[in-house]
Amino acid sequence: MEARSAPPARLGLLDPLRGLLALCVAVYHLGVWFNISQSGGGANIAMARLGNYSVSAFFVLSGFVLFRTTPWRRVRKEGPGRFYLRRFLRLAPVFYLAFALNVAFRLGMGPEVSGRFLLENLTLTFGAIHPNHALVTGGWYVGLVALLYFAFPALAWLREKGGLWFLAVLALGLWAWSLPSTLHGVMEQPQWNRFHTYVLAPNQLFLLAWGALLAGLHETTERRLDPRWALLLAIPLVWILVKPTPQFFDHLVALTGWLRYRYLLVVTGLVALAAFTRDGEPGWFGNQLGRLGAWSYGLYLLHPFAMKLVAPHLAGRAGFGLSLGLALVAAWAVHRWIEEPMGKLGRGAKA
Repeated sequence: MEARSAPPARLGLLDPLRGLLALCVAVYHLGVWFNISQSGGGANIAMARLGNYSVSAFFVLSGFVLFRTTPWRRVRKEGPGRFYLRRFLRLAPVFYLAFALNVAFRLGMGPEVSGRFLLENLTLTFGAIHPNHALVTGGWYVGLVALLYFAFPALAWLREKGGLWFLAVLALGLWAWSLPSTLHGVMEQPQWNRFHTYVLAPNQLFLLAWGALLAGLHETTERRLDPRWALLLAIPLVWILVKPTPQFFDHLVALTGWLRYRYLLVVTGLVALAAFTRDGEPGWFGNQLGRLGAWSYGLYLLHPFAMKLVAPHLAGRAGFGLSLGLALVAAWAVHRWIEEPMGKLGRGAKA
């Protein structure tokens, strides 16, 4: 339970943004798997940037929401054990479902199944060893967020003692740690090892810290944007992501070099706009995006299974459309029957 003196943080338009991000990731992956756009074309470039940088935005969001909603006083009051239980119930059940489906049906997601990889996935420790040891497509994100959860009680205490200065130093320090990987480390690898290098912790964890710094700034001011101004400011940022220049054919080219940091500043700006926007009546469209935001974790993890189910029978745009529809239904179902009950159980564990 939150202290009475600290009302719950109002987090603007983050739920609709979360829904859009999950949809971008699913559309990108399914678009590539069903080959619905020509490599190097404008649509392909837009999907590649939006899909890949939506995952980056999820890291920023994860850092923001955790640091904004769980201050040290809350961790201290409920105890680290209850904190870890709540976060475990948020992260693990849907991941375990996806992991079990992959292993049971031998779908070939991730490395070849072995006792070592089974143990790493069951304990959610693969992020500390290698994120691509996940036995779920896209599971590397889960492994790195699990590292944040593990370290968070100590980070929350340091944030309490060091304030914004600690968050700024953390964000800058982890960003500097990413420079070698982003500027040359990924593309210097053999083709088969580039993505494995891209997902490593040094190249990703600074995004969680950028989100934490946003949370610190959000806490220091009550000023919020009018939603119309936020939308107006978001338009040029989205254009930077979707414009067809510079052209690329290898999608990892768009995820490396100094351009990567440019695009990361863009998606961080979009997260900031959503967080710092004044709450208001979302309307029908905003409500639908909010629902999609609630399903976002399931959509992220389960859309590859929809592809595996549909691809042997349908190709092209028809396969893409059916897979996306099935993924949305699956995301709704796991939210209704897994995430909501686990969330209630986690809330019941609070002090």
